[in-house]
Parts: sequence; structure tokens; C-alpha cells
Amino acid sequence: MSLTHTRWPIFVALIAGGAFVAILWYLVLANPSGEAVPASGGRYVEGVVRAPERVNPLFAHTNPIDRDLASLIFSGLVRLGPDGTPQPDLAERWEITGNGQRYVFHLRRGVAWQDEEQTAFDADDVVFTFRAISDPAFKGDPALAQLMQGVVVSARDPYTVEFRLEQAYAPFLAYMNVGILPEHLLRGLDANQLYNDEFNVRPVGTGRYRLVGRSNDTVVLEANETYYLGPPLISRLEFRVFAEAEALLGALRQQEIDGALLPPSTTAEQMSIVEDTGAFQLHPLTSTSTQMLFFDTRLPQFNDVAIRQALWQGLNVDTLIREVAGGRGALTEAGIPQASWAYMPGSVPSFDAGRAARTLERAGWSLGSDGIRRKADVRLSFELSTSNEPLRVAIAENIARQWQSIGVEARVLPIDASAYIGEHLLQRQFEAALVEVDPGPDPDPYPFWHSSQAAPPGRNLSNYANPVVDDALERGRQTTDVERRRDLIELFQGYFIADAPAIPLYHPTYTYAQSTRAQGFEPSLLFTQSARFASVSGWYVETRVE
Repeated sequence: MSLTHTRWPIFVALIAGGAFVAILWYLVLANPSGEAVPASGGRYVEGVVRAPERVNPLFAHTNPIDRDLASLIFSGLVRLGPDGTPQPDLAERWEITGNGQRYVFHLRRGVAWQDEEQTAFDADDVVFTFRAISDPAFKGDPALAQLMQGVVVSARDPYTVEFRLEQAYAPFLAYMNVGILPEHLLRGLDANQLYNDEFNVRPVGTGRYRLVGRSNDTVVLEANETYYLGPPLISRLEFRVFAEAEALLGALRQQEIDGALLPPSTTAEQMSIVEDTGAFQLHPLTSTSTQMLFFDTRLPQFNDVAIRQALWQGLNVDTLIREVAGGRGALTEAGIPQASWAYMPGSVPSFDAGRAARTLERAGWSLGSDGIRRKADVRLSFELSTSNEPLRVAIAENIARQWQSIGVEARVLPIDASAYIGEHLLQRQFEAALVEVDPGPDPDPYPFWHSSQAAPPGRNLSNYANPVVDDALERGRQTTDVERRRDLIELFQGYFIADAPAIPLYHPTYTYAQSTRAQGFEPSLLFTQSARFASVSGWYVETRVE
């Protein structure tokens, strides 16, 4: 056969193939029903301002990027839903029996660790993790260590784990979101060895992403293709570390990164830098922590509920949020965000400076010649302590200015942040104090308001005691019935507002700046800053037409 005859059919096939492709493209583009849908692939760059240290869920509590990475690489028995409700994760289901003292978790089958052998996850991993937390020499999160005191964990079989508690503790389930460690890689390590092991630099989990590379300023994650709920859509996540917040903002302005969590302390000018690019969606995310104003109720300035109610009524929290926090704060009644499963509406004193002044007058606090109220030989004057962080000082100064208008003198006392909690607050070395209160993954009010927590190192800083509240808080810890817990929280809240041992100001609002090219973000309460990644499996930067 000649060369000419050989080429002719190939030429015809090429023409036909080209025509087919052209027709196909025409049909796709002309088809009004064709829609762009999320597709796998792409790269996403997150900016942070602190380098990772120990990417291990047991030790990540002191470093936000460690928590970020641990939340992506590891999985817990449960995950927290957007409102804080525990949902199945490595555990498919669970039963709570024995009057709330026994938790039995039934584990997923077919879950693989991210090591080369893709070793199977099982009950031994769960037992290893929680026994490490129970070790008296454990160097990780103190809240986890306290949780596991007196708890016995055992494997019933390779896919069933039982926890036996000394007494019922309803918040226990929410703490089961801690990431599980691979027993087969860490077997035999004591608490000190685990804290310092190379594993914390090269972690292996069962989560949505796996670590594939790191340098001084970059950490690279790739989608876990064996993830038991299906791999996330974005194939590659990069964390880029910046030396300071200003450098991070510069990277946002230059659109060098796709996302960054901006703290409540971000100024209006800094926020406008990001907004003016037009390249980012700004997602407000409410923290579960609360800016709270505590009173030492043993002092004559605060031992009368009428005084505390007047101070609450004489404070315009809306103005405080607008003028100091740049509008980035969510009002609260008793320290539980509106988006939480535990939230119940309550009626707090509405701002009315005139009524607040009259209340103080009726309580016997008359204006002195210096403009400060006094009763007998006691002036309504006190120190308002705060950490020396600029935002906290600004909040305290705003409060002091507002109270001055009703004849109250609050002298702002900034204290070094490193000593403020341990040496000042927990030792009850204050008169009034501003502090950000973090309840953890469960909104249990007990640690802050039960009378048993009034002595150091308890966190009932106001020395509050009410037997009805004590009973409600105790029963709230003993019942695992969610609706019953809500009823008891509502009962607590009513008495708390009436007694006013403290003033809950607001929940700080963070802002997650995310490139407009990324889609699929769903908001969640910020139990920790890493909760911004709760919906990361559904984020996407690539699409396809269907």
C-alpha cells in the first residue's frame, strides 16, 4: 500500500474528530441547562502568623496553627456541628447508659491511617489516645487531663470502646472531638516521649488532609484520598507563615493568599485594606468566648444587687461594640451565643443611664461634691482590672467613661497579660475585672457560677452563691437529655440576670477573609479558631459544566 493511501483515512478521521468536538462544544455552550458545579482539584493558600510547633491534637491547645493543622489531619470520635451539637465522626453511633456514667462508642469500619501501609483504625487507637491523656505526666491540654480524671477506657472489641465515668458529666460527649492518635506508630511512648516525639513534626491521622511537606514558612497538605467520608474537593492546602499581622494583611492586599482569619482586634483601617481589594468575601464568625465584667461581690461597692443592676443598666454595650470593637461583637444575655444549641433568650437590663442613676440614688448612693457617689464613708469608686492588651484596655476605658456619667469611678488598671489570669484573677486580687471567658466545646456554666468554684483556683470569680442556681447547674451536668439541659440553663440564666454577679458584654466576632474564587464556605460557631475549617470538605476552587 502506498504512503498516500495510508494517510488519507487518517486525514478524514482527524476532520471528523474535529467536527465532533466543535459540535460538542456548541451543544454545551448553547445548552441553557448546563451549569457549573463543584469539581475536585486546585490549590488554596491560608495565611497565618505563627509557625507550627507540635501538630498533635493532644498538645495543640496553645498554638492556633497547630490546632488548625490538627483539625485537618486528625479526626475525633465526634465532630461538633455548627451549633455545637456532637455529631458522628470516627464513631458511627454511641449509647449513654448507667445514668450518664457509661459511654459506648461504635467505631466506623474501613477507616485507614495516612501511613504508607494504610493501617486500619480500630479501638486500640482510641484506648491509646485517652490513656495517654490520663497519664499523670501528660503535658497537653489541662482541660483534657481534668476530663479524664477517674475515667476508665477499654475496648470491648476491635470496633467498640467503652468509657466509664465516676459520675455523670453531660459535657463529656462534646470533648470526644479530640483527635485520635495512631497506636501502632506511638506504642510504648511515655508522656514525656510523646510530647517530644518526631511524630509531632510529621503527624499521621485519619482526617480530611495529610501533611506532605513543610519548611520554615510553609506547610503543605494534600487531600486524603482514602478519607472515610470522601476526599475534600480542594486537592492542596498550603499554610503560609508570616512574621506579623501587618505582613499577613499585606499578602491579602496583594492577593497572594486565599484566606486568613482576622481577629476582633483588627482595626477598621486594616479591615478596609482587605475590603477595598474587592477580591475577598468577609465571613463574620462568632466566638463562643465572652468578654465578661466580673465584680467581687464581697466588697461594699458590689454587695448589693441594686448596685450591680444599675451598673449593668448604665452601660451601653451597643456603643461599646461599635466604638471599640469596630462592630465586631455579638450581644449576649448570659454568655451563650445565639447560634448555640444551648441558647435561650433572656431579658437583660436595657441601657438607661437616667434610670441607673435613680436606682443608685434610691439605694442610698448620693453624688458627692467630686461627682462620685458615696454611701456613708464608702465612695462608689474601684479599680477595673484588665490585661494590658490594647483592645482590652480600650474596652475598660470605654466602660469607665460610661459609668462616670452616672457618678461611678472605675480606675482602669492594666496588668501584664502573662500574669493577669494566674496571679491576679484566680487569686482574687481584684475589685472589678474584665476578662474573656472561654467555656470550651460545651457551654456548661457550672465552672463559672457554682458556689463550689468560688475559692481559688475556681473560676467563679465573683464569689457568687445561689442555692437554686447551684441545684440547676448540678442537675444540668447530670442529664444527657438536651431539652432538659436547655430548661436548666434557662433557669440558671433567669437567676443570673436577676442577681447580676457579672456583666456579660459580648461574644467577639472574628472575620474570615476568603478569596472570591473559593466557594462552599459554611459558617460555624468558633469553638476554637480552627472551627473555620468545619466545612472545608465542601470548599472548592474548580468547577465543571454539567
